[in-house]
Amino acid sequence: MEGMVKVIEMAEIPAEELASILKQGATLRLPVLDGRLLQAREQIKRFEEKYRTTLNHLRSQGLPEDAAYEMHEDFIEWEYWNDVLPEAEVAVKRVRGLLETLEGIV
Repeated sequence: MEGMVKVIEMAEIPAEELASILKQGATLRLPVLDGRLLQAREQIKRFEEKYRTTLNHLRSQGLPEDAAYEMHEDFIEWEYWNDVLPEAEVAVKRVRGLLETLEGIV
């Protein structure tokens, strides 16, 4: 956040113009972030259905002794999407919050 404040201070443009720029950027970026969030949810659901379990359960039990190469690869990808999910949720929430805040300014 500290870096953001410095950028805003450096902008040297009227507050309304800066708010407009932020709003336009957030408006363009939100669909990309929403898409990433949707993709993470879909990928996690796909793995849960494919293996009929959750990642947390699989982590606690470990991969089966006879797990095929595909399951090992899927496990790595599943962990990736599991990490992406909360990051995407936070990003979407914050950008939506920013847009709500800017609505009253612009």
